[in-house]
Amino acid sequence: MKNFALVLLLLIFSNLSFAGLQISPIQLYLDEKMNQRSVTVVMESKDIKTEKIFEMSAVKWTQDENGIDQYENVGDDLIINPKNFVILPGKKQIVRIGFTQPIRAMNLTDEQTYRITFKEVAPVVKASTMNFLFNISLPLFLGKQDNVNIKITTQYSNNHLSLNIKNNALSHIQILKITVVDNHGKKVLENNDMKYLLKGSNWVFNLGQINLSDLKRYKAIIETDKMKNGIPLEYQLGG
Repeated sequence: MKNFALVLLLLIFSNLSFAGLQISPIQLYLDEKMNQRSVTVVMESKDIKTEKIFEMSAVKWTQDENGIDQYENVGDDLIINPKNFVILPGKKQIVRIGFTQPIRAMNLTDEQTYRITFKEVAPVVKASTMNFLFNISLPLFLGKQDNVNIKITTQYSNNHLSLNIKNNALSHIQILKITVVDNHGKKVLENNDMKYLLKGSNWVFNLGQINLSDLKRYKAIIETDKMKNGIPLEYQLGG
């Protein structure tokens, strides 16, 4: 019999507490105002029964104009410490991610983006045992956060509704939820397909089949990670 390992890739969009492991924060930011070179991530094991081994890695993260993620290797200027560790039940592990120079010395004109991955190493197990291994990916945003600047275009054909959202800002925006309501505020549709839009990229959100007699009577309520005072964006579908 063979050993089996199931790898779960978690792209983190909310507070992470899963299978006895808790990680915070789940979005990493470094900008010149902080006058820092590094950020700290804490992994805490609360309910695991055996030790877990993790390897750390990083990739440069970009998107093409259609919002498809692209990854490339990073140089020696990004440092992770430690790059390998063992976490025991009921313990914490601190990981520092940083750069060889302060952010303000980089003279960035727009946001730079990375993915930091916690990859669990498969343990030696008995035959025919299934293990769940975790690749936990955190976004790292480097540089100034620009004001929200998105362009939304409605696409409606054969009762199928889509929104094309383009990010024209020099930093990312994360779409958390899209809710379509009528002119009385009644919800007629909800979409929870969370998506990061990096600078210059766009994405078509397929909201599904729905019969809308007059688009001007409906609007989209768009929740993002850049909401001020918890207030979402509003967009008139027939505008």
